[in-house]
Amino acid sequence: MSKRIQIHQPVANPDDPPVQKPPQGPKGPLPGPNYLGLAGRIAIVQGQVFIVAIILIAQLWIITDALYELLSGRTDSLGWLTLVSAIGFALALLVTFWPRRSIEGS
Repeated sequence: MSKRIQIHQPVANPDDPPVQKPPQGPKGPLPGPNYLGLAGRIAIVQGQVFIVAIILIAQLWIITDALYELLSGRTDSLGWLTLVSAIGFALALLVTFWPRRSIEGS
């Protein structure tokens, strides 16, 4: 007579869905579900990161210039700086989300 003792493991996040094992290929686990063997995916993501980093640097420069103009009392160019910063933010969102939509749709 052997008794099996079951130890109850506490669940960290009980509301999370169960984790499924990734699909296995002949050489190990396959990539994510929507990107099975998608050529150039890494290059696309690296390009996105580079462009968003350039936009971020430009926005930091714009904010610095806007603060300098505001503290100097010259407020005539603040509207243009705000507009350019908003355009940069919109471009960063476009670069981040647009290629993902077109890749997942194919």
